[in-house]
Amino acid sequence: MENQELEIEALQKQIEQLKQQPPADATTLRLRERDEEFKHRMLELELASEGVEPIGISPQAKAHGGKAFTTLMKQADIDELLPIIKKVHREGFAIVPGFLTETQLQTLRAEMDPFFQQTAKLFEKSNISRHEGKQTVHIQNLLAKTSCVDPVAANPQLRAIMSGLLGHDFILNAGAVAMAPDPGCSPQGLHRDDGFYAWIPRPHIPLVITVAIALDDFTTENGATGLIPKSCLWDEARSPQDTEIEQQEMSAGSMLIWDGATFHRGGGNQSKTPRRTLTLNYTRGWLRTQFNQYLSVPRKRIEEMPDVLRADLGYHRSALGLGGCDYQDPMNYLTRLNQHGGDDNQNVLGQENEQP
Repeated sequence: MENQELEIEALQKQIEQLKQQPPADATTLRLRERDEEFKHRMLELELASEGVEPIGISPQAKAHGGKAFTTLMKQADIDELLPIIKKVHREGFAIVPGFLTETQLQTLRAEMDPFFQQTAKLFEKSNISRHEGKQTVHIQNLLAKTSCVDPVAANPQLRAIMSGLLGHDFILNAGAVAMAPDPGCSPQGLHRDDGFYAWIPRPHIPLVITVAIALDDFTTENGATGLIPKSCLWDEARSPQDTEIEQQEMSAGSMLIWDGATFHRGGGNQSKTPRRTLTLNYTRGWLRTQFNQYLSVPRKRIEEMPDVLRADLGYHRSALGLGGCDYQDPMNYLTRLNQHGGDDNQNVLGQENEQP
């Protein structure tokens, strides 16, 4: 009985001490949660490199790609990956020099050349500007239009890094995109790539990761991507300033990776040649519907449904543009796709194919 009284007294003292401590603000708590989730990812990486499969949220719900994840991590050099992953967590971005070999670089340039020719045509159209000044419009949906990106997106080093940044269950978000800001291109406005998830309080765990693979040298003159270090740790109240931007110069074949919460922009191109880039954009595997309605429900049924039901199945754009197809409304895209004969004709539906 005496021991119980002593334990109760000790507990009461702890409670009083806690009451005296100032409460942590929301930003501090969210940063703490972000760090805890990061530690969990690092533990999974370390265990996977030793052949231990991740269990997911419970032993009954096995994690996606468990065996594939451990196979990947046993092949990867974890000591090489960890500094990259930690820098993105801490600073919001990192550069991986020499990601492509010279042969891979030359092959990708040649195979993507038709798309870069289209970006040049789009740049000449004055009615496509979405920001002040003249902007290059990116060519979306590359994975439907060419197979030349497949070896890059399937690269084990890239996938191992994504596993470290988003967890082993990640998916393509905006997919693969071609861009080549031409001479005279204006700087982009500062933005965040995870801005689509507008209602998730900041700071938060990484939700979106973007990869820019340089097919030409990135220089200050040709508009190398500018980022604001550590802005992925900011709350909503803090506004970015142009003076905080740091342009990231790197050689062709290198890879720039950033947390989608990091403020960034493409710079203005004041050189005499385009700056060709392949971008890949990823998100968490659980940021999607429980069931895959796009595959489960036949497209013919979709066309027969009332508008409201089609929208409920995901055939609409929500929030700040989630759910679009090649910059278009998904239902309009589906109608056009069927008019052109269905699948295998996505390559003619992009705005790069629109007649002036």
